[in-house]
Amino acid sequence: MGRWMSGLAVCLFLACSVAVEAEETRLVRFGLITDVHVCDRPDGANVITYNADVRYFSGGLAKLEAFARAQNQEGSAFIAELGDFTDNPVDAKLPHEKRRQAALGFAEAAESKLALFKGARYHAFGNHDTDQCSKEDYSTKVTNTGISVPPGQFYYSWNAGGVHFVILDAAHKPDGSPYSGIPGAPGAGYSWMDANIPPGEIEWLKRDLAGTTAPTIVLLHQELNPEEQVDPDFNQVFRVRNAAEVRSVLEKSGVVIAVFSGHYHEPGYQLVNGIHYVMLQANVAYGNDASYHNQFATVDVLADGRNFRVLVNGNARQKTHILKASLK
Repeated sequence: MGRWMSGLAVCLFLACSVAVEAEETRLVRFGLITDVHVCDRPDGANVITYNADVRYFSGGLAKLEAFARAQNQEGSAFIAELGDFTDNPVDAKLPHEKRRQAALGFAEAAESKLALFKGARYHAFGNHDTDQCSKEDYSTKVTNTGISVPPGQFYYSWNAGGVHFVILDAAHKPDGSPYSGIPGAPGAGYSWMDANIPPGEIEWLKRDLAGTTAPTIVLLHQELNPEEQVDPDFNQVFRVRNAAEVRSVLEKSGVVIAVFSGHYHEPGYQLVNGIHYVMLQANVAYGNDASYHNQFATVDVLADGRNFRVLVNGNARQKTHILKASLK
């Protein structure tokens, strides 16, 4: 009798669970990838390593193609890459113009693989993406679908499936100059350890968030969260210098549920004042085989009224997360 009652209880629990999940609606599915570092440099090692600092450049294009084709199969509404799409040419002794043309060629080749995805695609800006060129140069080689902004501007927003998405650009020097690989340009000589979101972009962010009541997800390259609070080994130079100011804007908006970034190459997660911060693992890490070392995520946003679940399904060594959030 006791065993029968126990079995009945399990059945009732499962039935209730199915009923609860049935109330959820999938708002949108999308794909994320970061730190592919496409270039002509040799791999940092000849053997597989779990040290994310080692970079396997030779697999970049094949990994992007596999990512795009996988997202087609998943039926994703869009894909986004979160910066360091490209890297520097192997020959540092080339004249600057040849290095610039080589870097733009890397961006063009990488975008051709991403374009195998049969839907919208978007880019955040990484510190390596203008090591040899300007943001205006770079913007001619990549596509942000349906986005109308001045050439070289890499902060913008769009809506998909009832979710609002924002891409931020922290690739600015402290004086607001955009990073540039062009000698003599105001943004030349930048340091990847000195990332800043300038006042004009912050004011735009405030206006953008004030204009929506939809659950909002923010994407960018560098970190905004105070990761050292949970990981004493986290190097704070990976974080945006004025991250606390930006977090305050996100929190006051009352609509932001999650922030995704790359840059650090290692995985990370933190819940800060009701907002989930996910640090995605670098695609360029762990090995060069597109079948085994292709770190990316397929993300579902599910809704039950103003309660949301963000399901982050990681591929290869990318971690999987289930994020829960509620909005008023």
